[in-house]
Amino acid sequence: MRPMSDNGGTGREPPIRPRYRRPEPERPATRPASVWIVSILLVLFGVLGVIVAALLLDDAISHGEEDEVVTAVVFALLLAGAQVVAGVGVFVGWGRGRKLAMAVCAANVVIVIVAAATDRMGSGQSWLAVAYNGALLFGLAGPKISEWCR
Repeated sequence: MRPMSDNGGTGREPPIRPRYRRPEPERPATRPASVWIVSILLVLFGVLGVIVAALLLDDAISHGEEDEVVTAVVFALLLAGAQVVAGVGVFVGWGRGRKLAMAVCAANVVIVIVAAATDRMGSGQSWLAVAYNGALLFGLAGPKISEWCR
């Protein structure tokens, strides 16, 4: 309990000070080139992944593949769909789109490392995939895309 002399001896509690947010810097007037490049790459390879995964899913179901194969293809389809959504989100400046894009790229890197470690993927493919997703992560972590996506 506070002493009564805190507010000039009136016995009242001092007024509550309002909390203010720090002012955020304004979004750039024009969309930076790195936003264009990263979002186009995300959408382009995401759509390609959706098409390939849909064809694989149709083939796996029609040939009666095991449940593990169908589950893996459905996961790939969802991951590619999330990549398309993330690319559109980065393009329009959605803050969660940038975080989703970073999560998708990180998931792709982990999947590639596991696939390379279990000899399911060639070394050239794995290095290319890690380099591509690493470059996207580097671009997404950059200041221009961070300022654009709030």
